[in-house]
Amino acid sequence: MNIYIPIEIKARELEGRVLLALAAAERGHLVIVGEKKDTIVKASKGQFPPGLVHMKSITPHKSMLESLHTLKKKGHNITVQDEESGLLDESYDTFARLRFSEETIELVDRVCTWGHYDHRSLEKMYADLDEHFSVTGSPRVDFWRKDFHDYYSNIEEAETIKGKPYLMVVSNFSGPLNVNRFWDIMARLNKAGYFAREEGREKHEFENAAYQTRLIGEFVFLIRELAHTYPDHNILVRPHPVESIEGWRKLIGEEVSNVVVEREGTISRWIRHAKVIIHNGCTSALEAAIAGENRIAYRPIPFKFEREIPNKVSLNAYSIEEVKSFISDLLKGENLHRKDQNYEEIQSLVKDRFEAIDDKLAADRIVDVWDEISKSNSSENTPEDFLNLSYQGNPSVKKQIKKTVKNVRDTLTLKSNGSKSKRLLKSYHKFPEFTDEEMSGMHMNLRNTLKRFEKVTCKRLGRKSFLMYNKEKY
Repeated sequence: MNIYIPIEIKARELEGRVLLALAAAERGHLVIVGEKKDTIVKASKGQFPPGLVHMKSITPHKSMLESLHTLKKKGHNITVQDEESGLLDESYDTFARLRFSEETIELVDRVCTWGHYDHRSLEKMYADLDEHFSVTGSPRVDFWRKDFHDYYSNIEEAETIKGKPYLMVVSNFSGPLNVNRFWDIMARLNKAGYFAREEGREKHEFENAAYQTRLIGEFVFLIRELAHTYPDHNILVRPHPVESIEGWRKLIGEEVSNVVVEREGTISRWIRHAKVIIHNGCTSALEAAIAGENRIAYRPIPFKFEREIPNKVSLNAYSIEEVKSFISDLLKGENLHRKDQNYEEIQSLVKDRFEAIDDKLAADRIVDVWDEISKSNSSENTPEDFLNLSYQGNPSVKKQIKKTVKNVRDTLTLKSNGSKSKRLLKSYHKFPEFTDEEMSGMHMNLRNTLKRFEKVTCKRLGRKSFLMYNKEKY
């Protein structure tokens, strides 16, 4: 079967979706993984033959419904796993209502859930559509597992930063640091129907933005203090994919020499090598909990908008002095686990939300679903068919330079009100590039770690996409 796997946010999704593509190619499927232009768009326009499109969300707004209907008309099967997860709060119900609907669920063959927790909520809210839901786990979480430790031990440059060990501060705030203007974000949410689907949602967004602004300030003060207190360590600040790196640098100040603001690569490799991660309500805490890494939730202004679950699986600190005390104990070799922390409760909570953290990979479970679907959607295409359909080689140097200049300009500047662009939000920062070295590095590391995928060949298909297939079949 032909399988098309789009990537929206590179720093978040790249490794997981490449692993999923490799697992599918290993079983004989022809797989294209990369940016939307080379997956969803070409599948929708009929430029690629019928197959299966694995969506990253099916939020019920007009353009999504149009896209799903078009894919079905072109003969494609559709599966989905929402990359936002929705697992950071005590209740999944609001997420299930905002990101799904009866109409969008009916248009897909299967919704692949992250675990039993979101599966239960979806089954309850959409009881008549329960056959559309499968508990598979997420390929992103496959990389969080303890048996993936060797995958990151091969990445030597992540062990230190500029020759020093590091403490890692993970941001999950956006707010005034978002690369897009607040009013554009609000307009996009309104256009997508979020405010109409949940009473009080608009007010919630205003209040949350105000809270996040205060919290960002508290973290800036913390970062400066940690840099001063631990001069033998670097402080790595990892911005959320939608946040401005330059914004963080300017807020912290250039005079703080041992602070590094970095978003290179996926976050997992940095988590594995940091002495500790410090966050507030961030998914990275759940990853660290599964991987067995140290984590501290910094909660200087506890409020109703905090994401409960990541904080619950972390050591909680309510002041800068508490954070420093925990770090000092850690650097002395002491155990950071709280005396009153219930290890079994945390493990139960994590396993309920994330399937496949210690047995069969989530990537393989999703391919099991695809194999079932492929019985009614077989294809006789070859790798050459896709390579011939796509453009041969790279675009001209002149076109590459022109496109790069435009993307950089759109990322760093704001469009005027008179712009003819239909996009409310800038998106180039989400997926800036996808190099041959990145793909070959991931492929090699996964081969070495899992002792698999030797038979899978990867060939560049577009500027940010690759074709994968089993060379023994084709």
